Amino acid sequence: MDELTPDKDYAALTSESEPLGVSAGSPRRIPLPQKAKVPFVADRSDSLFALFAFILGFVFTRWVLFSWQGWGVTLFTLAFCSSVTVYLLKKGIHMPKAGWFWLAVVMLIGLSFSLWTNNGLAPLHGLMLFGSAVYWILCAAGLLILGKTGDLILWDSYNALLVISFSNFGCQYKGLAFLGKNNYLAGGRQLFSIALGLLLSLIVAAMVLPLLMEADSGGFAKIVNGILTGFRGIGAGFWELFRDIVLAIPIAAYIFGLVVGGAHKRGTYLLERDSTLKKISALRVLPVTTVYILLGLLCMIYIVFIGSQLPYFFSAFVGKRPEGWQIYSEYARSGFFELCRIAVINLIVLTAANILILKQCRNSMALKILNSLLAVLTLVLIAAAFSKMAMYIGAYGLSMRRLLPCIFMIFMAVICGGVVALQKWSFSITRLAVGTGVVMFCMLCLLNPDSFVARYNADRYLAGTLRNFDVEILYRSGPAGVDSALKVYDKTDDQVLQGKLREYLLIQRQQAAGLAGKPGDSLQRAHARDRITEYFN
Repeated sequence: MDELTPDKDYAALTSESEPLGVSAGSPRRIPLPQKAKVPFVADRSDSLFALFAFILGFVFTRWVLFSWQGWGVTLFTLAFCSSVTVYLLKKGIHMPKAGWFWLAVVMLIGLSFSLWTNNGLAPLHGLMLFGSAVYWILCAAGLLILGKTGDLILWDSYNALLVISFSNFGCQYKGLAFLGKNNYLAGGRQLFSIALGLLLSLIVAAMVLPLLMEADSGGFAKIVNGILTGFRGIGAGFWELFRDIVLAIPIAAYIFGLVVGGAHKRGTYLLERDSTLKKISALRVLPVTTVYILLGLLCMIYIVFIGSQLPYFFSAFVGKRPEGWQIYSEYARSGFFELCRIAVINLIVLTAANILILKQCRNSMALKILNSLLAVLTLVLIAAAFSKMAMYIGAYGLSMRRLLPCIFMIFMAVICGGVVALQKWSFSITRLAVGTGVVMFCMLCLLNPDSFVARYNADRYLAGTLRNFDVEILYRSGPAGVDSALKVYDKTDDQVLQGKLREYLLIQRQQAAGLAGKPGDSLQRAHARDRITEYFN
């Protein structure tokens, strides 16, 4: 990561020996925009992108906003990424390596929507796609405060999500005005102005007319009722289209404001690098004694807790229930989520303690020892929680609600290992966390975890190691569980289970048939549709 030029007030944030700080590298200065807001001056590239932003806004509203599934999301992602990339190249902006990395993240997550339904990841995969797309714009435009993804990612995300986009929210119409001013598509601009005026009039009328009718139930109400009677003959498709056009207007303005604001460096002065780092440096107020007592007592509590119940605490590692526990599920679930919360709290405490401690104490050996000890104890708690969940899965099978906590615990274990390594080597723990989390989530989206869950339970049930086959998990998996359901349906002798599986399969066929050829369709739905029809016909 690029090292920042030292400053007396915040050199502690960029030192190579920073316990939870950024990594060192070659010095680089990023030009900062002026504090005065620069007027937006559009050119031909801006005006053309302003037009295309309306298309993106409409496609997003039509295919993405109300469903977040199917090839419609993938097509929008491709259109968004390709148009923004072309626009940035036209503006002479060349993406750094971080920009290409986040572009790949956005493309892969968007691609997963056309492959699998990923019901178990909803709504996380939609939020991840949106957040990655917004952050990619900031990376591509070279506006990250530290030059790369690093410890100030929350500030960067706030800047991209709210500051830049809304600071340039009205720039789209200035871009459209350039078309008429320079005789580009003058007739089209005039037509657009008329259409926009009519659309805004309809929106205002929809709010005003009901109030006027309440105020006057006489002649005016009869006139309006007569007009509305004529509109009732219009199909629902027209009103759905009208809704999508209305919503596309602010969405297009948001997209254009974010992209063009980044390209023109407008609205980025609120989070300058130097002032932000100085503000964070001013937060270093905790005395060293306070931090030592906090971390030391916390470590002591965990050591006493673990040591006082070794047989109970580690019995799950060998797959045995301790005395007094007759039911696997009660023992496996007992304390699992509490241990997970404790692990999260420990990571928060480590981060806060190392950020708030006085800067002259940040390199002390005692602090490094306490950081390492708390991280290692957190790893022990994570391992104990993982063993409990593994025992629970072994007894009752797998589900997405059991798989995702396991993956989250692996993620926390990587971060704890990174904290231990950070006491000797200098690197950005935030970049490690973000990179690990993003890669793991992309793999989840592409590897079809719902299908894995259904296949795991089916194989174990048919092998005799799982007592019951939970059909409810298949419903949560959607079409991802069709292959496993057919496999169990074909081999089981349990007629009650066969009846439940048949009902599930017919429902999935009906749902998949309803989305055939629509933006919400996917490769997995098409496969489920063909397999069920082939089997039952």
